[in-house]
Amino acid sequence: MFKVIDNFLPKEQFLELQYTYLSNKKFPYYYQDGKDYPVSDKQSKNLLDQYQFTHLFFDNLKENSEWYGTLKYILPKLKVSSLTRAKVNLNPINTKLIQGQFHNDFNYKNNKTAVYYLNSCDGYTIFKKNNKKVYSKENRVVIFNSKELHAGTNTTNTKVRCVLNINYYEF
Repeated sequence: MFKVIDNFLPKEQFLELQYTYLSNKKFPYYYQDGKDYPVSDKQSKNLLDQYQFTHLFFDNLKENSEWYGTLKYILPKLKVSSLTRAKVNLNPINTKLIQGQFHNDFNYKNNKTAVYYLNSCDGYTIFKKNNKKVYSKENRVVIFNSKELHAGTNTTNTKVRCVLNINYYEF
């Protein structure tokens, strides 16, 4: 199951994060072909059209970015005791709303995933188990077990859909 919390961070902290990831021209994003897994010949044409821009803050038990400090508000609020991975995903607008593949982030016992929405749009996160959708609403977070099968989308009504994806253990 999942938990949704609106207005997760105080407005000032949220606006600082939103500026950093959506307006700061110095913040680097990196092109990723495919969204959830490397694209293969077996996947549909829709999935071949998918791509996103990402920035990996933390992975493989270490910081991976000089921008790691931008997570200073959200990690304590999530009660993170140990990080597994932290990244930001930026999905560009498309004329068609395309849902990615169902996947889990990790198969680790008691590992959690937090998807924190940095802007509002018609994109969403969907859960395979119950087919429920959590729509992208700025300053909203959805928290669930990292083993849970889920998928995300792009957007058709704003320039981008931007989310923080944080995998962690809670204290």
